[in-house]
Amino acid sequence: MVSISFKRAFSAAAASLRQWRLVETRRIAQQPQYSVGDTKPLWVPREKKEFPDYKYGESNVYKQSNKGLYGASFVQYGNNVAESKTKTRRRWLPNIVRKGLWSETLDRKISLRMTAKVLRTISKEGGIDHYLTKDKSARIKELGPTGWKLRYRIMKKKEDAESAPHRDAVTFEVDGKPVTVYYNETVRGAPLKITVGRRRLLKYLYPLEKQEARSKHSDLTYKEFLGRFDKLSVREMLEKLDQHGFDLGSVSI
Repeated sequence: MVSISFKRAFSAAAASLRQWRLVETRRIAQQPQYSVGDTKPLWVPREKKEFPDYKYGESNVYKQSNKGLYGASFVQYGNNVAESKTKTRRRWLPNIVRKGLWSETLDRKISLRMTAKVLRTISKEGGIDHYLTKDKSARIKELGPTGWKLRYRIMKKKEDAESAPHRDAVTFEVDGKPVTVYYNETVRGAPLKITVGRRRLLKYLYPLEKQEARSKHSDLTYKEFLGRFDKLSVREMLEKLDQHGFDLGSVSI
């Protein structure tokens, strides 16, 4: 009689499927969406939400993963099997490292904890910005709350940069010193390339405003002047100078 023995092959598929099952079962309560004309709700938050709700919510199994990029990894449990078939319970922890990665979009270093697997994926993707902004559903599942917030900040910064008006920047030398054209503005319908910065424009505007204040029998200190005009945009300062009859050709090309 022939005896047939079956051996169970080792596979990591079960662990990976369990990871995604844990991620997909994390659900958060759907927040009601109000529109104009609806009845006033019983409770209204004091501040507007800074980030949109994360579809998969926070992890209740491995709470440490909510504060980093863990790629849906969690603590796994199993047994150590001795030669005598004695089983001893043990656990496997994810390989966690702390890294500071440079974000080109945010223009700063992001320091946070992540798994070695996520770090390899970031290197493969070409940076943390590409890793966080990938649109695949599997990537969004493994981001977690921290990755979701960083993703929103990066995408918001890109959107603001695209919607901002385009400004030219040209550098040339005058008397051996580099001079940069900072702005490309329009005054009275005519385009102007301004060769000086905000500080120089404020320096030209202060004596004109001070002279106008003296004509009204009042005094204007530089501190009061900065309090009024420091938050003006470059175009608004140019319009003020133009109203005073200042020669804009001396600060433009």
